[in-house]
Amino acid sequence: MGEPKQLLAVHGRPLLEAALAAACDSQLDEVVLVLGAHADAIRRSVRLGRARVVLNPAFAEGMSTSLQAGIASLGTDVARAVVILGDQPDISPEVVDRLLETQAASGLPAAALSFDGLLHPPVVLARELWGDINALEGDVGCRALVRAHPELVAAVAAERPGGHPVDIDTREDFERLAADPS
Repeated sequence: MGEPKQLLAVHGRPLLEAALAAACDSQLDEVVLVLGAHADAIRRSVRLGRARVVLNPAFAEGMSTSLQAGIASLGTDVARAVVILGDQPDISPEVVDRLLETQAASGLPAAALSFDGLLHPPVVLARELWGDINALEGDVGCRALVRAHPELVAAVAAERPGGHPVDIDTREDFERLAADPS
């Protein structure tokens, strides 16, 4: 896509900024932004709000290392974490809050959005699952974890507003999103 996809303009702001704003405006106590490639450009171009930046020097080894860096940066008093991808433009503070509330009420160690029955990030992960995150290797993330253990996940039904993709992975995904005026 040329420039880092996190910096692609969507509705007048960088793609990452939309996801970050949703996290910062939610009931989360702390927001951690894990950066790897293009960290300096992202810091210059994205309003971070109340987010604390954690650098992942092992980013080239895959998504698992970013998850691990974020989890490792949390204090021992943190009982759960929400993993939000930086290329999810449709995530809102209300979605984050609903995931947190659903996970707490369910008694299950995780909650995730369910699109047409498939579990997707954002994902709430109780501390008891962090060992599973630390065991991941390569370009694998929470999606693999929750899909491998759906019995541990409280699903929160979601719709794709305006037909937007769950995340932006291709030029076509981005063009579809950029063309939507909503």
